[in-house]
Amino acid sequence: MRQHSGRLLALAALAGRPTPSVPVGVFTWGFDYSWKVAGLEPWELAFGGSEAWHRAHIALYERHRPDLIWYDGAGSGPEDPTLLAETDEAWLVRDNNTASERKLHKTSLASTRPGGEPDDYYDPQKIASEADADRLISDCSAPSEEYLGGLARLIAELGNCALVLPHSSPAYIRACYALGFKAAMEAMLDDPGFFLHVCERYSGWDRPLMQALAAAGAEVVFIADGWASCDIISPAMFERFALPYQASITEAAHEAGLRMILWNEGDVGPILTQEASLDIDAFAWEQPRKGFDISVAHVREVFGPDRCLFGNLDSEEMLLRNIGDEIKATVFDQIRQSGSGAPFVLSTGSPIPSNVEPAAVDAMMRAARNYSAGGP
Repeated sequence: MRQHSGRLLALAALAGRPTPSVPVGVFTWGFDYSWKVAGLEPWELAFGGSEAWHRAHIALYERHRPDLIWYDGAGSGPEDPTLLAETDEAWLVRDNNTASERKLHKTSLASTRPGGEPDDYYDPQKIASEADADRLISDCSAPSEEYLGGLARLIAELGNCALVLPHSSPAYIRACYALGFKAAMEAMLDDPGFFLHVCERYSGWDRPLMQALAAAGAEVVFIADGWASCDIISPAMFERFALPYQASITEAAHEAGLRMILWNEGDVGPILTQEASLDIDAFAWEQPRKGFDISVAHVREVFGPDRCLFGNLDSEEMLLRNIGDEIKATVFDQIRQSGSGAPFVLSTGSPIPSNVEPAAVDAMMRAARNYSAGGP
């Protein structure tokens, strides 16, 4: 049914080899944007069952035909959700897999409990001491059966058409989420031993997690860091608290036979040399924000000609404007900046948000496909 061989093209780039054309990825996160391509209401995918999630991934591939597709999970079980009520502001939904009710706000697409309290995922744990960390953080963790089953199914169905990217995060960001942003920042300054102890607990998850992904058929893992850049912490803090855990999860991925892509957000300019010192197969970074602009050419200069880079096209403003000539010119410019023959994957610097029209993503794909090594 499908003749596209994007998986092999992407794997060649990740191995540091020149490719006959530039591989292109459609970077999504969670249910954002995918619900639109799948023809679902946001709540139907946000709380959807495994079949809805699989259909959404396949719909994303069928619409855009990317060479890489981010795997965003398979829900929390087989059951579809029930819409309990709808207002102008929100949908009230029953998640039939967890027997819980959730409110999805129409403007932000943020999920809360019915009374407006945040979802459990974002609730900081009550970790205030090393003893708390030992008690509350398990010795190891692996993805759910639904997640792994959905991953294996998508990999099998897409075959050589597209490389499927499951994702995870280093222990540093897991610790930050567990403690909460303010508490994590204060701990790094006031009680660094405690913060590092929390990180060490979470780093024990790396190997079983990578082994589980490899057993499900994954070949590459996308590692997303956050709060590990110089708009948040200093280069010295990055070196002490974040870099070691980027290194350890990279080692765990390679031990499991996986290639590894590291995506770091924010101002990574002052720490590019440290990032380039890691044994990662590819580096991805965010689009220009907060007054800093880190170009493909600058990152290429630091990483050298043989390491795969991911582009950082603006998913939140440029694609939202959806001006075909602008998208084409920017795509061509990024490919040129990477350098002739240098391994490169065209991608957005952040996940595609829900207010982007699929036609804008089509324009990005079309520009990449029309580019040749000799120019447009």
